[in-house]
Amino acid sequence: GLPRRKQLRARERRAVRTSRLAAALAGRGSEQRLLGAGGMSDFAVDFTKSYARRRPDEPRSHYSSRLKFINALLKGEADRITDERIEVLSHCYSNVKYLSNVYGKEIMDMLHKYDPEIPM
Repeated sequence: GLPRRKQLRARERRAVRTSRLAAALAGRGSEQRLLGAGGMSDFAVDFTKSYARRRPDEPRSHYSSRLKFINALLKGEADRITDERIEVLSHCYSNVKYLSNVYGKEIMDMLHKYDPEIPM
């Protein structure tokens, strides 16, 4: 792997990119474009959590879609779901939506519940 110092620098760069996205979302009108008409007032995602980080190989459009799914999931499941489960389900969501993966009924039902475009 990378030397420890390079790993730390890479982690810092990812954190800066994530905070820039959060700042952009809070900026003038950008949340309207990314999140739709509801804007930030309807947005519950905590950008300090690991589930809100963009994967290095993840296109921005996929990331935006995954954030919307996470937001819907948080609004619906709130206190009944762990951060780890949110992260796993959000990546399952991307895999189903963009790679046509299929999971067990329980997971597919959960994904469909928060994005009706996902087939059951």
